Amino acid sequence: MPASIAVITAGLYLAKGILVPCTLAVLLSFLLSPVCDWLERWKLGRIPAVLITATVGFSMLGVVVWTTVIQVSHLAPKIPEYRENVEAKFNSVNEYAVAVLSQVTRRTHKIADKTTDDVLPPNPDSEPQGSDKFPFSVRIITSPTSPIEIFGGMFGTLLEVLGTTGIVIVLVVFFLIGREDLRDRFIHLAGKGEVTVTTQMLEDASARVSRYLTILFLLNLTFGISVGVGLVLIGVPNAILWGILAGVLRFIPYIGPWIAATMPVGLSLAISTGWGLTILTVLLFVVLELFNNNLFEPWLYGKKTGVSAVAVMLAAVFWTWLWGPMGLLLATPLTVCVLVVGKHVPQLSFLNILLGTDPVFEPQKHVYQRLLAGDMEEAAQLLESSLEHKSLVDVYDNVLIPALAIAETHWQLGDLNDGKHKFIMQSLKEMLQDRSDREQEKQAAQAKKDVATDDAAAVNTVSAEAIKSKSSPLKILCLPARSEADEITAMMLAQILGTTGSSVQASSVTSLADEMIDLIDPSSVDVICVAATRPAAVMHARHLCKRLRVRFPAVKLVVGLWDSIGDLNKAQDRIGCGATVFSTLADTLKEILLMSGSPLSQPDQPSPSECDPKVTAPT
Repeated sequence: MPASIAVITAGLYLAKGILVPCTLAVLLSFLLSPVCDWLERWKLGRIPAVLITATVGFSMLGVVVWTTVIQVSHLAPKIPEYRENVEAKFNSVNEYAVAVLSQVTRRTHKIADKTTDDVLPPNPDSEPQGSDKFPFSVRIITSPTSPIEIFGGMFGTLLEVLGTTGIVIVLVVFFLIGREDLRDRFIHLAGKGEVTVTTQMLEDASARVSRYLTILFLLNLTFGISVGVGLVLIGVPNAILWGILAGVLRFIPYIGPWIAATMPVGLSLAISTGWGLTILTVLLFVVLELFNNNLFEPWLYGKKTGVSAVAVMLAAVFWTWLWGPMGLLLATPLTVCVLVVGKHVPQLSFLNILLGTDPVFEPQKHVYQRLLAGDMEEAAQLLESSLEHKSLVDVYDNVLIPALAIAETHWQLGDLNDGKHKFIMQSLKEMLQDRSDREQEKQAAQAKKDVATDDAAAVNTVSAEAIKSKSSPLKILCLPARSEADEITAMMLAQILGTTGSSVQASSVTSLADEMIDLIDPSSVDVICVAATRPAAVMHARHLCKRLRVRFPAVKLVVGLWDSIGDLNKAQDRIGCGATVFSTLADTLKEILLMSGSPLSQPDQPSPSECDPKVTAPT
């Protein structure tokens, strides 16, 4: 793989004279193809639509270039005058700093001279200071450059630019005319039988790049016009030139607008005696960038290009090193294409991971990874961020319980040592306790708010009496099947069921199963929920349910086999004892709501002998 990357990079560098015009032509084709499609929908032929689009597009580009040249020719004679003003202003501002620096430098030289005199005493036989050791001066005189050489250099550069521009124009025209044919040929050559993958990759790349270039072009055009109009209102000369440069340089990611801002800011320093004009110019760029970055770009781009900010900066450095200034302008579109290739080609999926913005870990794995690394604070932040978009039940079902199951499985297999396992369990307990404390504080604040108003208090009293008269609250006990992980899931279940108005208690695993059962008061329990976490969830839940059924034959048993990946019907048959089995907190919550919403009716419970063949029913 490294050898292949080195060969590809070398090929890109050596063939940049051919690849740069071709790449630029392809990107311009992406930009202009929607216009051609729009003209063709108006019953205009393919060739006339392409010619009109190319003529208008490159004519506008030529007008912009010509305007820039005229503006630069008007600005050039004034540069010496502006430079003198800038130097005078900075000299006036930095006089004190220069004086202090000079004073420090003189003191440093004095100390150095004194140290030298102390180490090396003066030699009376040495030559006087004023004597010249080399009485002859030497000058290197080069031959003046001939007019032919100057003209040849200028003509060669101009010819190279014109030749590249002509090649790009011709390629764009031909690409637009035969875009469907070129697309099919590329799919046939690159697909090698994988037509589906190649077609999806090409459609994704073309859609992303075309959308990105179109929106970026419109945003930069708007930015350039806004800069030009703003500078005209402020009073900065050559506002058209600075607007054009601002729109062009904004194609450079992140730093482009600020490079464009340095020139009008410097000019405002040169033409004004105060700082008001400069401050207004800086504020103009700051305000426009804030609007673009925080309002227009998120609204228009949506998820943008899917390339991370770090990848954009690294790509800008790479393509600039490879292709020079043109590579800097093409960095983001080319990186988008590379990202799409990595997204659809399995062998290059590492490119999607390195360059993309999609999360590398699923939420549950991300939480587990941070807990495994000992970072409980970031794990708690991940939990809070998940709660911004999902309910508490969904977050517990899809994030925390799967993360807990991963930790428990790895611990059972020996991949996780006891110290790490203990830290993960304790961290999850603290996170749940913190969540419970927050909910209690919120409920207390809401209760105080309701009591503050007499009407609200009266309404709450009537509502409470109505609920009380309808049905009495369920008394629910949440028991862990065996392990500490089961205890944590029992805490989650108790928090969720507490929102139903039922009386809910959760037990710990500090005692054995029989001792824990002996502490239960049969008259204070209507429903017992057994919480069990894989990998040994069914076995532990079955062991506890058998003992519960013997002791409490009339109590409703609900078993939660959290994050279970097997068949629940088979698991329910294995557990038996008349227990109802669920795999999620959400399903368990629905069952409890159904129980509490109607008068409690005791279902037909199996006898102890039916639950456990070894137990004999009392006579």
